[in-house]
This record gives sequence, C-alpha cells and structure tokens, in this order.
Amino acid sequence: MRIGSRQLLPLVCPMLVAASCVSRPGSGSAGFIHQSDDALKPVVAVVDFENKASFSGQWKLGAGMADLLVNQLIESDRVVVLERQHIGDVVGEIVRQGQDLFRAEGRAQRGRLKNAQYLIRGTITDFTVTGDTSGWFGTEQASIRGRGQRARVALTVKVSDVATGEILSSVRTEGAASSGGLGASINYKGVSFGGDAFFRTPLGRATESALNRAVKKILHDLPVSSWQPRVADVVDGAVVVNGGKAVGVRPGAEFAVRGPPREIKDPVTGNTIDVIPGKVSGRIRVKEVKESASYAELLNGNAARGDVLELIK
Repeated sequence: MRIGSRQLLPLVCPMLVAASCVSRPGSGSAGFIHQSDDALKPVVAVVDFENKASFSGQWKLGAGMADLLVNQLIESDRVVVLERQHIGDVVGEIVRQGQDLFRAEGRAQRGRLKNAQYLIRGTITDFTVTGDTSGWFGTEQASIRGRGQRARVALTVKVSDVATGEILSSVRTEGAASSGGLGASINYKGVSFGGDAFFRTPLGRATESALNRAVKKILHDLPVSSWQPRVADVVDGAVVVNGGKAVGVRPGAEFAVRGPPREIKDPVTGNTIDVIPGKVSGRIRVKEVKESASYAELLNGNAARGDVLELIK
C-alpha cells in the first residue's frame, strides 16, 4: 500500500523485526570483535550436547553443558538466545528431516524455529577426574600422593546457519584443573552440576575454562549484522521504520525513500553479480521514536513496505 503526502501519523506501534545487512568477520584478533552502535544481535538456538565421554554418573551432562553455554552467551550481551524448552523437540525433528529451520522473515510456523538465525550444537569428548576415590566416575582410582585430583573437560562446538545448513564455526576446546595437595580429594556425589559448589571443584574449573574458550570463538566467528533502515509498514498514513532507540534513530531524522534494490544474476551460474539501487520515490521525517520502531510523516512522494531508507540528516 502506498500513501499520499498529507496523511496523519498514527499512535499504534506493532512489533517489528529489523532487516539487516550481513557481513562476515575478518581474520583479525581471536578475541571479541567490536560491535558498532547499529549492530544487531544474532539470534541463536542451543541444543543439548551429545555426550561421548566415558562419564557414568547421575548428572544430565548433555542438557547441563548446553545450559552453561547459554548462560555464558547471555552474559556476553552479544547475542539473543532462544528459550531452550521451546526448541528441543522441534530441532530434533528438523535436523532428522533436513528441513529449513525457519521460513521467510523469521516468522513462526508450526514445527519450525521462530526467528533463529544460528544453531549451536556441541559434543562432550572428555569429562574425567583422575585421583577420584568415590567411584562417581565409574572406576575407583587411588589418589596420587601429594597431587590430589586432576580434571579434564574437552568439547567440540559447531555453529551452523539455520537457513543454509552451512557450518560457520567449529571449535575444539578443553580445560584442565587440579585440586593439588595431600588429602584434597573431592567427593562429587553431593555436588549439583553447574552449581556454586561445582565451580569450586577441579572439574567445575575445567568445565568453565573449556566453555570460556568456546564462547570466545563462537562470538568471534558469528557474522556481524548492521541495521539497514527500511519501511516496515504503512499504517493509517504513517511510515513505520524498522528501527528505533535500539539503533539510534532520533526524532527529526529525514530519510530518502528508495524502492527495493534489484539483484542482477549471472544467467549461467545464478550467482548475484551486481545490485542496482531502487529509484528514489519520496522523503520522510521521523516524528516519534520507540524502542524497536519509529513513526515518520511523508514529506513528498510515496512509500511502501520493503522500501529502502537512506539517511539525509
């Protein structure tokens, strides 16, 4: 729907999903990459880890390790993590059938993940303690005098694009820690996996170390998305922009309105070889800014959902 230039601004604010331009990170530092002010947080889903370690205790290791990874990702404030209780069965079914995990515009559909861009899966390859005398780890091992217990945790974590199935990141990581000292043997039978007491043990410290390294690599390898202003909708005469305070839109900002860009594809390979900008069709001025959306008046021309916006001032 297109509108004339003298229609009024509405007071309603529907929920919007921002469009984005995606670029791959470079080969720079292995540390966390800087995010610009208009960067959009990637949306990830984490499924239970596969347990290939020899651990035979009572802990639900696959689910517990995934929960710990989720906690670290959330604390990084670099990604949006979907609630795990809503994705387990769905992901298992989709992975088995080889289907796409979401449809166009990331909207929810029965049997699909809502808004997920990236899927994180892990495998536990080692989860052992030497010097354990409790039998919790399957076999009783005599402590080595003067050395106490030593723990080792090894993980493999992969991140894939849910739309294409492409693996974007694969990291093998491990952590090790020891209690040290005579009589430092720890009985893990009364310790809850992932609790405060757990992280005071050698096994807890080894787990944390392995996960820290995995999270650092994941955040470095995730594609960086920047906000691209577009017309999200036209409601009762107002042009609704797909971003607000979260991406720095301010009242009074003016944008030129262009039609959607046109991709030029190679007739043989089907690859995109160029992108032609759409024609300028109008101009808007922002009147009201909310967290995830802005409302603008049309100064001249016309605007329609999907049109590209270029900041003028």
